[in-house]
Amino acid sequence: MGDLHGRTVESRAGVTAFLAGVWLIAAPPVLHFSASLHAFRPYWWSMGLAVVLMLLGMVRAMAPLDVPLAQPITIALALWLVIVALRGGDGWTWAVWLNQLVVSGVVALSAGLALLIGIRR
Repeated sequence: MGDLHGRTVESRAGVTAFLAGVWLIAAPPVLHFSASLHAFRPYWWSMGLAVVLMLLGMVRAMAPLDVPLAQPITIALALWLVIVALRGGDGWTWAVWLNQLVVSGVVALSAGLALLIGIRR
Protein backbone atom coordinates (compact mmCIF):
# COMPACT_ATOMS: atom_id res chain seq x y z
CA MET A 1 0.00 0.00 0.00
CA GLY A 2 2.89 2.38 0.77
CA ASP A 3 4.32 1.88 -2.72
CA LEU A 4 1.00 2.94 -4.26
CA HIS A 5 0.91 6.06 -2.09
CA GLY A 6 4.51 6.92 -3.03
CA ARG A 7 3.76 6.48 -6.72
CA THR A 8 0.66 8.67 -6.43
CA VAL A 9 2.51 11.48 -4.64
CA GLU A 10 5.44 11.40 -7.05
CA SER A 11 3.13 11.23 -10.07
CA ARG A 12 1.16 14.26 -8.87
CA ALA A 13 4.39 16.18 -8.30
CA GLY A 14 5.41 15.28 -11.86
CA VAL A 15 2.11 16.52 -13.24
CA THR A 16 2.57 19.76 -11.29
CA ALA A 17 6.04 20.24 -12.79
CA PHE A 18 4.68 19.51 -16.28
CA LEU A 19 1.85 22.02 -15.91
CA ALA A 20 4.25 24.62 -14.50
CA GLY A 21 6.41 24.19 -17.60
CA VAL A 22 3.39 24.61 -19.84
CA TRP A 23 2.47 27.79 -17.97
CA LEU A 24 5.99 29.20 -18.31
CA ILE A 25 5.75 28.81 -22.07
CA ALA A 26 2.18 30.14 -22.30
CA ALA A 27 2.58 33.05 -19.87
CA PRO A 28 4.19 35.72 -22.11
CA PRO A 29 1.42 35.92 -24.71
CA VAL A 30 -1.34 35.32 -22.15
CA LEU A 31 -0.15 38.00 -19.73
CA HIS A 32 1.07 40.32 -22.52
CA PHE A 33 4.66 40.39 -21.36
CA SER A 34 6.76 42.81 -23.34
CA ALA A 35 9.16 39.92 -24.01
CA SER A 36 6.61 38.30 -26.29
CA LEU A 37 6.78 41.37 -28.55
CA HIS A 38 10.50 40.81 -29.13
CA ALA A 39 10.34 37.16 -30.18
CA PHE A 40 10.72 35.97 -26.58
CA ARG A 41 14.37 37.03 -26.61
CA PRO A 42 14.58 38.05 -22.92
CA TYR A 43 12.52 35.04 -21.89
CA TRP A 44 14.51 32.24 -23.58
CA TRP A 45 16.20 30.96 -20.39
CA SER A 46 12.81 30.49 -18.78
CA MET A 47 11.45 28.79 -21.87
CA GLY A 48 14.39 26.39 -22.01
CA LEU A 49 13.92 25.54 -18.35
CA ALA A 50 10.21 25.10 -18.98
CA VAL A 51 10.86 22.49 -21.66
CA VAL A 52 13.23 20.59 -19.34
CA LEU A 53 10.65 20.80 -16.52
CA MET A 54 7.96 19.47 -18.84
CA LEU A 55 10.08 16.51 -19.94
CA LEU A 56 11.11 15.69 -16.39
CA GLY A 57 7.51 16.12 -15.22
CA MET A 58 6.31 13.65 -17.85
CA VAL A 59 8.89 11.09 -16.72
CA ARG A 60 7.93 11.59 -13.09
CA ALA A 61 4.23 11.30 -13.89
CA MET A 62 4.54 8.16 -15.99
CA ALA A 63 7.26 6.27 -14.09
CA PRO A 64 7.22 7.89 -10.65
CA LEU A 65 9.61 5.65 -8.73
CA ASP A 66 11.84 4.51 -11.58
CA VAL A 67 13.98 7.67 -11.66
CA PRO A 68 15.29 8.26 -8.13
CA LEU A 69 17.14 11.50 -8.92
CA ALA A 70 14.09 13.20 -10.46
CA GLN A 71 13.11 15.02 -7.28
CA PRO A 72 16.49 16.65 -6.57
CA ILE A 73 16.88 17.58 -10.24
CA THR A 74 13.43 19.19 -10.24
CA ILE A 75 14.27 21.15 -7.09
CA ALA A 76 17.55 22.29 -8.68
CA LEU A 77 15.66 23.45 -11.80
CA ALA A 78 13.22 25.38 -9.61
CA LEU A 79 16.13 27.08 -7.85
CA TRP A 80 17.63 27.89 -11.25
CA LEU A 81 14.32 29.53 -12.19
CA VAL A 82 14.61 31.70 -9.08
CA ILE A 83 18.14 32.73 -10.10
CA VAL A 84 16.93 33.56 -13.61
CA ALA A 85 14.07 35.62 -12.13
CA LEU A 86 16.37 37.52 -9.79
CA ARG A 87 18.85 38.19 -12.57
CA GLY A 88 16.15 39.81 -14.67
CA GLY A 89 16.80 41.00 -18.18
CA ASP A 90 15.78 43.38 -20.92
CA GLY A 91 12.05 43.87 -21.13
CA TRP A 92 11.30 42.22 -17.78
CA THR A 93 8.44 43.67 -15.80
CA TRP A 94 7.18 42.93 -12.33
CA ALA A 95 4.69 40.46 -13.87
CA VAL A 96 7.51 38.42 -15.44
CA TRP A 97 9.48 38.48 -12.21
CA LEU A 98 6.48 37.51 -10.05
CA ASN A 99 5.43 34.77 -12.49
CA GLN A 100 8.92 33.23 -12.39
CA LEU A 101 9.05 33.28 -8.58
CA VAL A 102 5.56 31.83 -8.13
CA VAL A 103 6.10 29.04 -10.68
CA SER A 104 9.50 28.12 -9.25
CA GLY A 105 8.03 28.12 -5.74
CA VAL A 106 5.21 25.78 -6.77
CA VAL A 107 7.61 23.40 -8.53
CA ALA A 108 10.09 23.38 -5.63
CA LEU A 109 7.31 22.89 -3.07
CA SER A 110 5.71 19.97 -4.90
CA ALA A 111 9.07 18.26 -5.53
CA GLY A 112 10.20 18.91 -1.96
CA LEU A 113 7.01 17.47 -0.50
CA ALA A 114 7.30 14.41 -2.72
CA LEU A 115 10.92 14.00 -1.60
CA LEU A 116 10.00 14.30 2.09
CA ILE A 117 7.13 11.83 1.75
CA GLY A 118 9.45 9.44 -0.10
CA ILE A 119 12.09 9.71 2.62
CA ARG A 120 9.46 9.17 5.32
CA ARG A 121 8.37 5.91 3.67
